[in-house]
This record gives sequence, structure tokens and C-alpha cells, in this order.
Amino acid sequence: MKDGRHRYTIGEVAALLNISPQTLRFYDKSGVVVPDCTDQKTGYRYYSYDQISYISRVKYLQQFGFSLEEIREALSSNNTNKFKAFLQSRRHILQVESERIKGLLDDLDWYIGYYSYLEEHDYSGFPYRQSVPERYLLAEPLYPGEDIYGTAGKRLTQTQCSPLFSDAHFLRGHGYLLDFDALMNGKIVPTHYFVYLRQQMPQNHPHLMTIPAGAYLCVQARILSEPFDSSALCRYFKNRTPPQFVLANEYEDNFTNFQDCIYEIQIQS
Repeated sequence: MKDGRHRYTIGEVAALLNISPQTLRFYDKSGVVVPDCTDQKTGYRYYSYDQISYISRVKYLQQFGFSLEEIREALSSNNTNKFKAFLQSRRHILQVESERIKGLLDDLDWYIGYYSYLEEHDYSGFPYRQSVPERYLLAEPLYPGEDIYGTAGKRLTQTQCSPLFSDAHFLRGHGYLLDFDALMNGKIVPTHYFVYLRQQMPQNHPHLMTIPAGAYLCVQARILSEPFDSSALCRYFKNRTPPQFVLANEYEDNFTNFQDCIYEIQIQS
């Protein structure tokens, strides 16, 4: 070139920065990086060394999710304070997204554990004890004469989806609270149908419940599709104080017929 400065062809820049010539042409078309000069006869684009550094910065910024238009406007200001604010705004967006993704990963870990639990605890019909942490429920009561399956579940879904619980973090974990005396007689009589919450809700609501941590006597059964044998539980609780809570956690091992799912009955002991 006439000014004596060395310039680089589009192919040289593309090879140096490991990008395609098509990308450089798009940068040109978008006004992000216009070649230092263009040969009027051949149409070949030529870039200065400063532009190679500029293009490298554009590539670097793109990895944070900035659009080319956002990058063009930020760099054209040539103001470091404005550019720092530009970077900080993206950091905030990424931080919010990071927290959202972390929440999704936590939920996935919980859901994987939900299915791993069935593998780790054999469905043998024999009672076993385990220590359970404090848990939080949104529980819909079942009314006398209602069908065990479906009716309260519909009301629970309506409550879950109401504006009052728009910020609630529900888990994919459902179950019933059971009547203890009926259970001892081999009958499944739910008093509530519930869904688990990851965290305790700050507001008061008559259907929000906290299940205390502690030891629970457990037994697995298909309570909605098979007869329940309560003889072992009757022997255990014969001379004991009736528990405050009896839960039946639903495990979705049947994806098409939920009435045939297995439940883990947990009796506070």
C-alpha cells in the first residue's frame, strides 16, 4: 500500500484468528469491523494490525453473549467508563442466569435421586426405619365421599398454579397424608394430597405444612392398586403413642397409570 504500512488479506486474518472469511465479511457488512482498505479493482479486503486486535476483542466479547450491534456501539464510544458499565450489565445478566441454571441442576439432582431411591430400597413389603429431614408441603384436603384418585389432585394443581404461589419452588414429588387408625386396619384413607416444596414459604396459608425431621418407620406398597397388609405395622405400634404424621410418598415407576405407582409409607416414630 502507498502509506507503507503492512496490511493483511482477509485470508491471512481469518487463518490468524481461526475464524472464517465469511465471518469477517459479515463483520464488514454489519459495520462492526470495516476493512482498513479495499482494492477498488479486485474488491479484496485488507486489514491493519490494529484491526486484528480489534477483531480479537470482538470475538472475546461474543463469548459473553453480546450481540454484534451491542459490541459495535460499546466499542465505538471509546470510553472506558461506559465500556466497564457495559461489561457489568452483562455480568449481572449472566449471574441471574447462573443462579437459574444452578437451580435447575439442583432439581435434576433431586429428581435423579428420586428414582435412585427405588433402586436403593428394595420393594420387599417389610418395614424399615430411616431418618428424614424437615420437609415442606402444599397439601390439599380430601373431603368425605371424594374419590381418592384425582379429585384433590385437580384442586392442588389449581392452587399450585394460582398467583399466590407464582414464586414457589415445587418439586416433582407428590403423595398422601394418611389416617393412621385406618392404616392399622389395612385401609388406605387419605386425608390430604400434597406436593413437596424445596423451601419453606414465607407466607401463611392453611394448606402449607411443615413435616418435622426425625425417625420414620417405612414400608413400600402399591396402595392404590393392591390390598395393604398392616400386620407388621400393627405389631410395632401396638403399645405406642399414635404418630402425628403418616405420609405416603408417590414414586412414579409407571408413567401411564399413576394408580399403579409404588408408594413409600412413612410413619413418624
